[in-house]
Amino acid sequence: MTDRKRYSLSDLVAQCDLSAPMPEAFRQWDQMVKVGLEQEITQQAADVILQGIRVFESPELAFKWLQSPVPALDGEKPFDLLGTDEGCASVASAIQKIAWGDFS
Repeated sequence: MTDRKRYSLSDLVAQCDLSAPMPEAFRQWDQMVKVGLEQEITQQAADVILQGIRVFESPELAFKWLQSPVPALDGEKPFDLLGTDEGCASVASAIQKIAWGDFS
């Protein structure tokens, strides 16, 4: 058996033509709406999720709440709001109200 040459990432990147046009299939993929696990989770969103787990004292209950429409968030699902700073702040505020006993 022959020894296979090993490449480092920098060796492979050095061989790339960064000025080459992106193939159409890749461009379409890159422009698709992110869903599910493809969505980027920011540190702020992760902190809000952890806050929910602490308040609900259960990951399962927290995730159920995060996936359900919430009247205090104008009927929006908290998970749907975690993509923006404003949404994270709104969800964190709703969770804090629940922690204080305000379920309105």
